[in-house]
Amino acid sequence: MKLNFKFTASIVDDIEKTKGLPIENCVADNTINNLALFIQKASVDENGAVGTSRAVALSKIDEYLVDNEKDSLLIDIMEALVEAGFLSRALDVSNMRKVITKKASQMNEQLSNM
Repeated sequence: MKLNFKFTASIVDDIEKTKGLPIENCVADNTINNLALFIQKASVDENGAVGTSRAVALSKIDEYLVDNEKDSLLIDIMEALVEAGFLSRALDVSNMRKVITKKASQMNEQLSNM
């Protein structure tokens, strides 16, 4: 499942006001509560509508986690923020995905050597 996001200045402002933090600090929080907030405010549905209720946001997280990981969802959100210009375009999101995969592989290797 792929979630689509649309970040605008008003959406980012709303997230920052809700969290009381700048957007750069908001993405450091990978709690379900925070992920749901991002989905609530910026997810785009199949009809092109932006935003949803908290219940739907939590349901979307459940659907997403069937085939993906929580960290991947956070990276998807960060990627959308980079593309919209709200996080530095120098942020290498694809490399972040590779690092997560590499760390998981290293952990699996360590576990198999026990």
